[in-house]
Amino acid sequence: MTERGWDVGGGVWVWRRCLLAWEEESVSECSSLLCDIVLQVSTLDRWRWVLDPIGGYSVKGTYKYLTLPTTPVETGLYDAAWLKQVSLKVSVFVWRLLRNRLPTKDNLLRRKAIHHDDIFCVGGCGCPETSHHLFCRFDTFGRLWLHVYQWLGISFIPPDMVCDNFHQFRNLAGVSRSTHTFLQVIWHACVWLIWKERNSRIFNHKTKEVGHLLDSVKLSSFLWLKANKLTSAFSYTDWWRDPLLCMGVRD
Repeated sequence: MTERGWDVGGGVWVWRRCLLAWEEESVSECSSLLCDIVLQVSTLDRWRWVLDPIGGYSVKGTYKYLTLPTTPVETGLYDAAWLKQVSLKVSVFVWRLLRNRLPTKDNLLRRKAIHHDDIFCVGGCGCPETSHHLFCRFDTFGRLWLHVYQWLGISFIPPDMVCDNFHQFRNLAGVSRSTHTFLQVIWHACVWLIWKERNSRIFNHKTKEVGHLLDSVKLSSFLWLKANKLTSAFSYTDWWRDPLLCMGVRD
């Protein structure tokens, strides 16, 4: 493959038209994957279609896979978006987020609603705005997650994919299942306020600091829990200082 020009910067990486920003990102990811492959003369190298290792690739099999309902794990994850402790619009928002159906700029570009020059993140980092970048990788909102973990008193490295982030956050190691509802409410509050902050920066040209966003997460999550009578045993001050104690994780 190297001899034929498939190495980084090789002659075969030529396109009939200029690539869009998200396409350039995909090409970069593809080339980085190829850089990690080391071929050995004594080892047989061949393609294997993992969906049907025996019969191999077929258009019919691929179409069937793409049109089948989501797997039980994904379905369970999507179902977890619906919380009675939060308003319906927030649950709908999270459900759309997990399915990548929000009007982020990359989705708007696919629908030809915006020009490719307008796809970049509102934070001015120069990266295309995707759901994964906006909610997990963007520096400001990434620091918000770290502040939330510090508030919870949990050491945790957040994944940079939305579904992985949600799955791991609501199943944090060492925390009992009785606290999962609390954690899901906090996660819903985080992504909801990130989206509101994103829209505020675009349409109102106003920016909040990470500390203010963290305060909003604490307040929103407490009010949502209080509305469902889950905060009768503790006050807002208790929730602010030690949320794990309020969840009953420690005495």
